[in-house]
Amino acid sequence: MEKILRSFLLLLILLGWNQSEGLFAQDISFKIGFHESIQSKILQENRKLLIHLPDGYQTSGLSYPVLYLLDGSEYGLINALSDLMRLQGRKMSPEMIIVAIVNTDRNRDMMPVVANGYPGPPRAEDFLSFIEKELIPSIEKTYRTNGQRILKGQSLSGLFTLYALLTKPTLFEAYIGHSAGWFEESNDYFLDLSEKAFQKPADFEGRKIFMANSLNDPYDADRVIHKQLADFSELIKSRLGEKIYYKYVTYADYGHVPYPGFYDGIRYIYESEENRLSAESDEAAVKKLVESFLTAVGNGDLEAIEPMFLARATIGGASFREGKWNTFTTTIEDYLASKTENHSPFTEPVSNYTIHISEGQLAFVRADAILYREGKAQSHNMDYFTLLKEGGTWKFLSAAYTAKPIIIK
Repeated sequence: MEKILRSFLLLLILLGWNQSEGLFAQDISFKIGFHESIQSKILQENRKLLIHLPDGYQTSGLSYPVLYLLDGSEYGLINALSDLMRLQGRKMSPEMIIVAIVNTDRNRDMMPVVANGYPGPPRAEDFLSFIEKELIPSIEKTYRTNGQRILKGQSLSGLFTLYALLTKPTLFEAYIGHSAGWFEESNDYFLDLSEKAFQKPADFEGRKIFMANSLNDPYDADRVIHKQLADFSELIKSRLGEKIYYKYVTYADYGHVPYPGFYDGIRYIYESEENRLSAESDEAAVKKLVESFLTAVGNGDLEAIEPMFLARATIGGASFREGKWNTFTTTIEDYLASKTENHSPFTEPVSNYTIHISEGQLAFVRADAILYREGKAQSHNMDYFTLLKEGGTWKFLSAAYTAKPIIIK
């Protein structure tokens, strides 16, 4: 009944209520932007745009950063604005001009090379040239911009975002890619492109790069694209080091184009240096504690495990054996008390981490690992941890896992 009343009250508010005249219809309109177009000599076509200006643009006299939104559409513009408004409300992002570039031939514009299902001819080079030589000069001539440019792409336009980063690293101050990466047959092309680009590390100085993928992406079920981008992330860090700000995030519970990616990307770009260093320090400390715990469990070192947990912390798990799941949950004290000296050592190296830290106080970790005994793979484990920072030290509030045997035929 409460739910029905709330819905009815909401309906009254939306429609408007007048005691003398009863209910009356009331139109609500909200302008998110306007349509514009630009004639491109490079692409030899007219390109449609959707442009959003900050609410106070006409009277503020201020200059603004520009977000260039690939795969431009009304739906994409609304989603971007929604995230930006939340971030601006928390003082985590400035207001900005948004230029959403509407697609005409997406496959042609986003692909720099022929790939399976994308026979071409690829014209990513021309599309990037259009953005650099025609679109950006037009926008910066027409509107008050402060020179800071952000490029955001998703899926195939996420691939283009990586291409733009590697071929024109100074064109944008920041790059955001959702479900970013490239196809397996394009791996050599992008690795060669990376090697050529990284020969000029100064071009990447101060760039801010945020890439995101889903571990539950139906378009990357075998995680080939994720692995390639994880390898690329290691390459870019090793070759460019502290010259850039780079972060690669994976999401476990979202499908293709995980929707928190843009919010997290903008937040990362505008994060203060102090907060950035603190976040990196916390992430390193959390990862170190997880790895210390997995090592101690594998070695049966119960004395090392106990101080890692808060009092009354819990531990639980689910193991798939003989066709069914066997589960348990208990306190850490009872868990340690139940262990015997007849321990069979194992190792559990983590292949992928997903770490989310809230306000530097609470951390959620998912660790994807393979458990080995005597050098043989035994099970695929997904380990989950919740940690709290107490007195400046991270400790486990809970730990849980699933273990599924690896069957070698």
